[in-house]
Amino acid sequence: MSARSIAKESMTVLPNADDRRQLMDITEALSGLDVEFNSMTAREDFPIATLKVPGRQARPLTPELADALLTVAEQLSRGKAVFIAPYDTKLTTQDAADFLGVSRPTLVKMLEEGDIPFEKVGRHRRVLLADLQRYADDRHRRNLDLLDDLASGENPDDTLGNPLISR
Repeated sequence: MSARSIAKESMTVLPNADDRRQLMDITEALSGLDVEFNSMTAREDFPIATLKVPGRQARPLTPELADALLTVAEQLSRGKAVFIAPYDTKLTTQDAADFLGVSRPTLVKMLEEGDIPFEKVGRHRRVLLADLQRYADDRHRRNLDLLDDLASGENPDDTLGNPLISR
């Protein structure tokens, strides 16, 4: 499996205001596709749904592709930017730090302590996007477990008198 530079095969998509209404329509059209797709593929005369873009070869619209397009359309329709990169993309330490929302020196410390695998290319460290995602998921799970542990010893009735909490 080869790794790619983040600059070569990744892209950030920013929605413009005119396209947001069309993206909402796409979201509605794709939202029921998974159920429809499974029932349609069971038929003997099933036509293969394709995604056609001018100047490019048509591709089959699989449930995985429909899910990806639906996710992108939902985020763009909310005015959010979407970053698309292959899972085997290698990130610089600055890109990796930005991904995790930490400073670059903090990320380098995490790399050197063995929290996240990396490789050195000359003097530079490179981190696989897949390893970074795995670390972020593990960190999120650990944080949720810590919060659950903290909350387990609390009495919910103690918060009844707190004016900041409304019922």
